[in-house]
Amino acid sequence: MKKVIFALPLVFAACTAPETTKVAEAFDVKYLDHSVTACEDFFQHTAGGWIEENPIPETETRWGRFNELIETNKHRLRSILEEVSSGTYANGTDEQLIGDLFASAMDSVARNQAGLTPLEPYLDRVSQVTSIEELFTLMGENKFNGVGAPLSMYVSTDAKNSSAHALYVGQSGLGLPDRDYYLREDSAGLVLQQQYRDHIARVSALVGKQWDVEAIYRLEKAMANAMKSRVEMRNSVARYNPMTLEAWQTLAPDMPITAYMKAIGVEADTLINSSPEYFSRFNEACAETGLETWKQYYQWHVADAVANILNDEFETLNFEFYSKILNGIPQMNPRWKRAQGAVGSLGDQLGHLYADRYFPEESKAQVEAMVEDLRAAFRDRITGLNWMSDTTKEKALIKLEAFTYKIGYPDKWKNLSDLNLSRESYFENSKTISRYFTMDNLAKLDQPVDKDEWGMGAHIVNAYYNPLNNEVVFPAGILQPPFFNPDADDAINYGAIGGVIGHEFSHGFDDQGANYGADGNLENWWTDGDKERFEALTSKLTAQYDAYEVLPGVHVNGNLTLGENIADLGGLTLAYHAYVKHRGENEVALIDGFSDEQRIFLGWAQVWQMHGRDEYLKNQVVTDPHSPGKFRVNGPMSNMPEFNAAFGCENSGVAKAEADQIIIW
Repeated sequence: MKKVIFALPLVFAACTAPETTKVAEAFDVKYLDHSVTACEDFFQHTAGGWIEENPIPETETRWGRFNELIETNKHRLRSILEEVSSGTYANGTDEQLIGDLFASAMDSVARNQAGLTPLEPYLDRVSQVTSIEELFTLMGENKFNGVGAPLSMYVSTDAKNSSAHALYVGQSGLGLPDRDYYLREDSAGLVLQQQYRDHIARVSALVGKQWDVEAIYRLEKAMANAMKSRVEMRNSVARYNPMTLEAWQTLAPDMPITAYMKAIGVEADTLINSSPEYFSRFNEACAETGLETWKQYYQWHVADAVANILNDEFETLNFEFYSKILNGIPQMNPRWKRAQGAVGSLGDQLGHLYADRYFPEESKAQVEAMVEDLRAAFRDRITGLNWMSDTTKEKALIKLEAFTYKIGYPDKWKNLSDLNLSRESYFENSKTISRYFTMDNLAKLDQPVDKDEWGMGAHIVNAYYNPLNNEVVFPAGILQPPFFNPDADDAINYGAIGGVIGHEFSHGFDDQGANYGADGNLENWWTDGDKERFEALTSKLTAQYDAYEVLPGVHVNGNLTLGENIADLGGLTLAYHAYVKHRGENEVALIDGFSDEQRIFLGWAQVWQMHGRDEYLKNQVVTDPHSPGKFRVNGPMSNMPEFNAAFGCENSGVAKAEADQIIIW
């Protein structure tokens, strides 16, 4: 790779304004890879040098600018955790709960002395079961202890009545990350399946059992064969299947669903079944599986559920398969990072302490202004669409105007003063937290939806769109460089955090978000002709991403990643036009030889400077609805005439011919 460390433009920009000194360095040109041009491969051109100088750490499966910010936050959180774990605070305060949980997770001496003893009563209870009905009753009881089952159940906003809650049920029960791992018949897939069985056997030996590993695996494979795929589960309309408990039980008469529900103690006249096909298809295998196999299957999952909250031996064994083999991570993270991950269950409390220390209030106002700029740009884009009728445009604009947003941190923090944690046992703390939040979730069933509630802690480096609230949310954790730099030039910020804001806005109009109306209800607000034209455009985008090769013979799944790809394309397009609208008629000087239009794309590309291990990438294309970083850069830009104009690209490399560009929003 040839790189230069001088400030060179990607292309000569048509701008006569003199170069000026920027407020703060926002894109480091030393990382440019000049062995390829911007038009050939914008990702490699902008990320090649960074990747070369930033190898993946031994404790990570991927590494990128995203991860660098996460790492910065981890060290900030470490200082908070060490401070509160060394102090004395009143019971029930955020500081006491976080401090005691962190201290118990860090206490390796107590955890290793206890060994597997805390697990034994749970395994013994399974051994005492005398019928499959009794076993499913136990599964229901253990839902509160954080142990999974071949079915899932939780309370969430009713997709067709966004002011109320509903009981959702669906498929579950696997030990591998996805059903597709069980269905593979290629040599690499068969090797991985055997490695998984070997892992179950090692756990069996560790806990002093003699499980029939092949029988356990056959049962899980039967579940996998019955399950809907991740692509099928993306379909928000097909996931909404109201029925009674009796109707659900009728789908699988040989699975004691009623006993499971009775043990949990939740009653609902109607529940929403996301995967009725799974239960009807799995019933035969359920009936043919003997009680002893069922018990051993469940003991395996009881043990697996606590692998990381017991002693070092079990935690290391879990790491060897799920991290090293599945994701290629050579080395376990230090204990403080693993313990910090455990404290993540108290996300609101940790976010509270983080925001108090590290989030500047002025950032909130700046980002709020950008959100409104993005909304204005989206309004213009919808109005100017040539494939959508005025009838549907009117509904789309109503939905856009109804968008709400949350920035930084909640206006009110959750009160967990009735949660009892201590420093005595990390295992018991983990079980207490599981019971507390499971009961808290189930108690929402008869309560109105709290629109102020957040879906992640304020310290998290992420953002999201909630279709049921029709809202976009940007925690304090992501409102930092490279996403948002209050001292940087506007173009970089609009490309970076503006692109993220636009991405989340666009989720409201992706292939699934478009199924929800302005008030968050699942409803069709499209004319038939407009829906057909929309689906024709999204089908083209699916085909484009299907063709992207991540590794030799390993391709992106265009259907799985469709929603995120629509959001990337829409988000960057909106960011560009929001910036142009914000800039107005003002002339903006070059920075490092780049025009402001070019720097919008640099801002977006910088966010996705990243690379991953082969194992990670193979897992990503199966389980992750996001495309790899390279295609989050090149994919949307290939469909943007604005990119071609900014860099003088013609029909080659990243740049498509205008007639081939896919323009949705």
